[in-house]
Amino acid sequence: MKAIKNILKVLMACYFALITFLGFLVLYPGFLYTLAHPKRYHLGHRLRRFWGRWLFLGGFIKVKQFMEEPIDDSKAYVITPNHTSKLDIVTLTVKLKLDFNFMAKIELAKVPVFGIFFRTIDIAVDRKSARHSAMAYQKAKDQLMKHKKSIVIFPQGTIPVYTPKLGKFKDGAFKMAIESQSDILPVTIIHNWRILPDYGGFHFRPGTVLQFIHKPIPTAGMTDEDLPALKQKVFDIIAAKLAQHGYFE
Repeated sequence: MKAIKNILKVLMACYFALITFLGFLVLYPGFLYTLAHPKRYHLGHRLRRFWGRWLFLGGFIKVKQFMEEPIDDSKAYVITPNHTSKLDIVTLTVKLKLDFNFMAKIELAKVPVFGIFFRTIDIAVDRKSARHSAMAYQKAKDQLMKHKKSIVIFPQGTIPVYTPKLGKFKDGAFKMAIESQSDILPVTIIHNWRILPDYGGFHFRPGTVLQFIHKPIPTAGMTDEDLPALKQKVFDIIAAKLAQHGYFE
């Protein structure tokens, strides 16, 4: 029975990969146009959101989003979700109605076809280069302060092998929020790792994702001395929500 289930998961993964590629292929001319100039990036973000909806529809994925309080979409936030699956980016793009992009490792910019986002609208970071990392950091900080556009930074830095348990949070997102005096917006994503696991084989299965948008945390008046406490506060918020659903930090 277990072998049959695994075969079905692999077949479903092949199906999901197919609809992912076909949807992107159809929309690719639109991506080329909207991502050819920074002035059209907002259109590229909308098109990426449309693509995500196609994936959810074709993959029989339902996302339930819960907000602790209404979000002021005129403000720029440092959005800090837990990271459990490659599906996290799509989930956030489709359901979080803010103007934002992602900051992540430069390896994503090298992915064939799909890397177009991290070569344009998103901010890729080469962690092996101190100079490149500093430039990417400053670009994201300017985006928050000058352009009032939110940025998503996964504080774990990567998807841990022991997902859904939380990995250690890095300082970057919290340092950026303090220096730009931007509110932190914690997000807890639950069940993406079941639908599209990053480890444990080539598997996919339909399901329901829970996405909790927590109350923003102001950083006005904070300094670098407040960074450890701020980081721990966000960690505790996400860990507590995971614990409510049977997962522990």
